[in-house]
Amino acid sequence: MNHDSEHRPIADINVTPMVDVMFVLLVLFLVSMPLLIPQTMGIDLPDTQPITSPTPKEPHRIAIHADGRIELDGEMLANGELPAQLAELARDSEARILLEADKSVRYERVAQVMVDAQASGIQRIGFLTEAEVE
Repeated sequence: MNHDSEHRPIADINVTPMVDVMFVLLVLFLVSMPLLIPQTMGIDLPDTQPITSPTPKEPHRIAIHADGRIELDGEMLANGELPAQLAELARDSEARILLEADKSVRYERVAQVMVDAQASGIQRIGFLTEAEVE
């Protein structure tokens, strides 16, 4: 017996682990396929139109001018008239406000308008700013 032939490395590739892995992948694929295809139980379902949500109403705009005057939707308001107007707007639960203030207006004035809006029951308040052009 030749001693060298017994200790030669085996040159064959062992494919058993690869077959095991492929078998597991095949089983996973077969099990998951029914989950990917919608089950209709052989019923021909009618086509329907998707439900579209109604378009949101335009927000009301409040403008605070540099001299302190307040404008609501393009109409100037007298001093102290804003809370009553906001209460009227708040009757609509979907009411939104966009607040735009001159950059020279004090923060205190802007904050007071926000408090008036929240006190009247308006929950959605946004701010308008201008992008700086370089």
